[in-house]
Amino acid sequence: MREEQLHDQAFRMSVNFFKRQLTVARVYSIPVRIDYRWFAVFALSVWLVASNLHSSPIQLPGMTLPPVDLLTAWTLGVITTAALFLSVFGHELSHALMARAEGIEIEEIVLHPFGGLARMKTQPENPQAEFRIAVAGPAASFLFAVLAILGAKIASLGNYHSTVTVFFLVAAGNLLLAIFNLFPGYPLDGGRVLRALLWRRSGNMAEATRMAGICGVLVAAVLILFGIYMAVAPNFRAYFMGLWSVLVGLFLLDAALAVVRHGRNLTLATVADVMSPPFSLEPDVLVSHFIDAILPLHPQASFPVALDRKLYGILTLQDLKELPRERWRDRRARDVMRPIAADLFIAPQVMLSDARQIMQSNGIGSLAVVDERGQLVGFLQNGTLRTSKERPPGPVSNKSTQGRQ
Repeated sequence: MREEQLHDQAFRMSVNFFKRQLTVARVYSIPVRIDYRWFAVFALSVWLVASNLHSSPIQLPGMTLPPVDLLTAWTLGVITTAALFLSVFGHELSHALMARAEGIEIEEIVLHPFGGLARMKTQPENPQAEFRIAVAGPAASFLFAVLAILGAKIASLGNYHSTVTVFFLVAAGNLLLAIFNLFPGYPLDGGRVLRALLWRRSGNMAEATRMAGICGVLVAAVLILFGIYMAVAPNFRAYFMGLWSVLVGLFLLDAALAVVRHGRNLTLATVADVMSPPFSLEPDVLVSHFIDAILPLHPQASFPVALDRKLYGILTLQDLKELPRERWRDRRARDVMRPIAADLFIAPQVMLSDARQIMQSNGIGSLAVVDERGQLVGFLQNGTLRTSKERPPGPVSNKSTQGRQ
């Protein structure tokens, strides 16, 4: 019995090891991490590239490159694979920088066996921001493909065959990466574009997410079926490509199903499920005291103003910017707050999807939550909802190097 326990413990430790991540850099203050399983895929890619370059000629548009010796093949395999994964990183960094331009903090960029992801701390607040963040990655991949093609053209002028090969493979990889990511299934970039369009049309982010996730399930099913066909069809017999397509499809299917479940939860969630405890300001607190003593401890964009749980209004940092610094010592919260109005508070039992629409239209992106007795019981702010129903199931993007989910 003791031996079985030790065996189980060793197995769990080995599983946890392969789920660990290694931090390799910080780019624009964003941690860049590598999943340990990524190294196995990197080695496999090097072997595949090297084997093809050594065993058979490479047919390129306008030229045929002869096989190279074993050492050169392995060197080119390492260089090509490294360039492809740098392209994946560049794809994710483009998402991250665009998200940062939209005012969204980035938690990390991770390279994993099926590609990479850029994880945002909060979701975009409007469909326009979602669209711009989603298209940034494929746009970068298309740009990398164009630059690699130009590099191949220049190298061919000097008859640098090995360099032409590397540039061609990098161009093809980036082109495949960009095209695959535009498939309209969430969480692919094309799925996020679809979600942005549905969100803008309906105004309901939860329903748009669910519909885009269903499209992701369909895309995943096509990938799995196509992979099986490639492996068993007499005119294909592409066992490795078929297996890889199935694995990517299963990976995408799992993510898409999580998105569908998440969208269903969002549709059913109420304000009471996700509201934060109300930290409020008293109406008579001086603006100078608020800025010097309260704001550093509670850094948020808006605050309910209440006394004995009775709501008076909402104070926003945006409105405070219009108050001259010399007036901070003689102005109080009641003087600069937005007085209570119908679009500044909501009841706990209201659906979260309806609350989101009000927050998007009231100009401050927040709502006080008031119960049937008129007492302040909670607070909502865009991007700061913390429950499991509201936490996004995945990152900005999650792609495969063979077709990047």
